[in-house]
Amino acid sequence: MPSCELCGKDTDSLTKTKIEGATLKACESCAEMGDKVETGSKKGRKKKTGNKSRTRNRNTKTLAPNYGEKVKEAREDEKLSVSEVADDLNEKESVIKKIEKEDLKPDQSLASKISGKFNISLYTNTEVSNVDTESGDSRKATLGDVAEVKE
Repeated sequence: MPSCELCGKDTDSLTKTKIEGATLKACESCAEMGDKVETGSKKGRKKKTGNKSRTRNRNTKTLAPNYGEKVKEAREDEKLSVSEVADDLNEKESVIKKIEKEDLKPDQSLASKISGKFNISLYTNTEVSNVDTESGDSRKATLGDVAEVKE
């Protein structure tokens, strides 16, 4: 026999109730403390059908593998010290040093500041392929659906 999630009382009639932001299965007396949650019927939901096989390619930006070297070379080309660059970018010297050593990956805002200051690109475009298999059967995608196998 199911029990009330609020008071623990064993009862056959539990209703979904929202009490203080939490949705609980509560007995009739506890359900009065909150608002009844309407449960959607399965009748109104549509099942996805069709033989769709989609492969989406999208370009994403990833940090260049030699971003630290690029920053250091650009700084040295302009004959600036680490402290001058840090002051210009409103960052700590240690952050700039760590970026140059590639101990720290700059977030997107800092990378755009650096790119703007030195007119360099710290990001490279990579093509990511998402495979969505909906070929009529309801099986889940496996590694074989996505991996390229060497023979």
